[in-house]
Amino acid sequence: MIKQVHFLDFTNGLIEADKEKCRKILNDLLSEKTDIREIYVDLFQRSLYTIGKLWEKNELNVADEHLGTQIVEELVYECSLTLKNIPKNGRKVLITCIDKEFHKIGAKMASDIFELNGWATYFLGASTPTKEILRAIQTKKPDVVGLSFNFYLNMLKLFNVIEDIKKYFPGIKIIVGGQGPNIEKENILKKYNDIFFFNDIKELDLSLKNGLALS
Repeated sequence: MIKQVHFLDFTNGLIEADKEKCRKILNDLLSEKTDIREIYVDLFQRSLYTIGKLWEKNELNVADEHLGTQIVEELVYECSLTLKNIPKNGRKVLITCIDKEFHKIGAKMASDIFELNGWATYFLGASTPTKEILRAIQTKKPDVVGLSFNFYLNMLKLFNVIEDIKKYFPGIKIIVGGQGPNIEKENILKKYNDIFFFNDIKELDLSLKNGLALS
């Protein structure tokens, strides 16, 4: 469980760009066997939303917001290193940010949620060109492709990626996540009736645990 004091101290650490303070909080939580899911949702995600709102209100400048985001990104990768000896279920997922999407923390956390649920994962990172996504699908042969989409002006790029995946790999299920779908979900639903949406990693984790949709 993430206590309020942990959240406040961690958020202040991000605002102050105090990486070691944030890392100590994370290490303390890991030593207490705190579930990675709780750390991702109730500490990392919640803190990022907080500093994002401060930036929107001009209470935090762009540089400070970027510094805080970079700290979380590094700590997510440190958490990933702890995901060992998890029994595999024989299924594979490839997760990537579409071209010109540079915010990859949410996509990486989603990849780790799949890992925690026994999937073999392939994470391509930020701003992956469509041809490289298709190449990775060809070589890795995943059961599911996850596309991260945050910037609503990239809607056309998202449609193009989905169309190409459907054209060349019609049997693969596609999921979409990120902040973009929250804005454009209705438009996407009108165009496609077989795309899976997840508003956050908690919803994704619940779906995987219950064997819904993607099983």
